[in-house]
Amino acid sequence: MPCMEWAKGSLERVAQDLVKTWEMELSHKTKLEDFKTIHPQKFRFSVNGGPWLTGEETLKVGSYNALLQTTLEGEHEAYKASQETFESSHDVFRSAFPGGFAWEVLEVYSGPPTVAFKWRHWGVMEGPFKGHPPSHATINSFGTCIAKVDDKLQITDLEVYYDPTQFLGQLTETPKDRDYGEYKPGVVGCPFMQ
Repeated sequence: MPCMEWAKGSLERVAQDLVKTWEMELSHKTKLEDFKTIHPQKFRFSVNGGPWLTGEETLKVGSYNALLQTTLEGEHEAYKASQETFESSHDVFRSAFPGGFAWEVLEVYSGPPTVAFKWRHWGVMEGPFKGHPPSHATINSFGTCIAKVDDKLQITDLEVYYDPTQFLGQLTETPKDRDYGEYKPGVVGCPFMQ
C-alpha cells in the first residue's frame, strides 16, 4: 500500500508522476527520442555517486542493472548487474514481483530546477529470486534522489542514493531452494513448465 496520496498538481505528485513515467519509458521504449520525461541529448544517470551513464547507456542496461551497479569492490553476490542483460534483469524481477514493484515519493525537499526527494519502492515477493523461494513478504527499498529538470520538466540529471544491499538482502532472506535452481526465464515458478 502507498504511504502517501499527493494532491493532483502538487510538487510531490508532479515529481512522483515524472519518475514513474520515466521508469515506464525506460522499461518499454527502445529509442531515447520517444521519451517524454528526459532531454535525450543531455540526460545522464548516476547511482550512489558512481559513474554517470548517458541516456543510451541507461537504456541499454535497463533500470534494474543501472540501479544495481556498484562502485564498491566486487558485486553483491545475490545479483551481479554486470552479468545481466536488460531482458534477463526484467525476467528476474518480474518473476520475483509478479504483482508489480510500486514506487512513490515520500517527501520533496526542493522544487525545480533541482528537485530533491525521498522515495520508496515496494512489492510483495510472490515469486522466486535467483533460487530463493518467495517469502510473500512486502519488500521495501528507500532512498533519495536529486533530479535536475529543464524548463519543460524534462530530466537532464538523475542522481539516486540508496542501499542496494538492504534491498537484495530482503530478497535473499529465504534459504535457496534446490528445487528452484538457477533462474531460467519462463521456467522457474511454474510447476507445469519444469
